[in-house]
Amino acid sequence: MWAVETRKVAEGLFDRAPGPSPWYLVPSSSWYSGAYTPTVNGFSRQSASYDRRAASGKTLLVSSHGPVLILSRYNYVMALDESALLVWNQGVGSTEVSLTAPVRLLVIEPNRLRPLGDELISLYERMNAQKEFIALGGNASAEMSLSTRIVDEEQKVDFPEALKSIEELLILCRSSGIATQPGSVNLALLVAHPRESEYRLYPQDWFSTAGLDYGYQWVTRVVRNPLTGYIHGEGFRISPFILDDSLRGLRRSGPAR
Repeated sequence: MWAVETRKVAEGLFDRAPGPSPWYLVPSSSWYSGAYTPTVNGFSRQSASYDRRAASGKTLLVSSHGPVLILSRYNYVMALDESALLVWNQGVGSTEVSLTAPVRLLVIEPNRLRPLGDELISLYERMNAQKEFIALGGNASAEMSLSTRIVDEEQKVDFPEALKSIEELLILCRSSGIATQPGSVNLALLVAHPRESEYRLYPQDWFSTAGLDYGYQWVTRVVRNPLTGYIHGEGFRISPFILDDSLRGLRRSGPAR
């Protein structure tokens, strides 16, 4: 059965699964050839010029008039349609160390944005100094935040109308609702159902308590297999995996990628 499920992954299960920027956004700079590269008509993605340290890890969305959007590291981007993108990111926590930041989601219509101009280096420096995950030539069309402080409990929230056509969103995040010990982390899988205005966080016990090198090994993206209903995942320097029915443990883990 594992061989069958692994073959299904190879046949394109991850083709439209978002992964963190910049690694999964710009194919020319991505070591992983299966990177999902969402875009909208009339725009292209580019890596920021690396002749200045401030540009490191930045990805640009560019029109014929110049960049309209800058993404820092760890942004997830999904195409909603041919004219709109969904971007999400979990920033740093509050001043209280025990509390994790919410996941912030933005609906962006690039055609409504203006070019950012030529002073990109100053924008990069500001983003770095203020820990901003995105810079826009204008405003998002819609945005919301999902708290990450409660696990194993259904939470109600009103999603923007632009997201209510999405049946399910799978988001990796950190959660202060997970107790940690030295050598463990607080990874959670946030499963959102925008149509039902609800979401829930599932602690990833299989990963958080595995005693890995968490600065070197991490989960990058997950996707639900429409044929089996199981959630598959992959990451950097870890084996591809399938979650069990609890969504907290592993059903199976395969060879390292």
